[in-house]
Amino acid sequence: MEIALVVLTVVGAFLLGIVISWLAKGYVEDYIENAAYSKSITHPEMLDENGNLIHDELIYIRKDILELEDEDED
Repeated sequence: MEIALVVLTVVGAFLLGIVISWLAKGYVEDYIENAAYSKSITHPEMLDENGNLIHDELIYIRKDILELEDEDED
């Protein structure tokens, strides 16, 4: 009787491990795909000569601010 209980426990743990790893595989693949997409859409002006992200303060111009300044000049 004890052997049957041990065998059922081992088989149950094996099946539980398969289910958990199958579900985790989906999350990991989605994370890797999202990380690759995020890296591919990085603008080249945000990279230095070696291809590393620049951590300095970046200057940018927003279109809606330019439109407001144009209206003020008229």
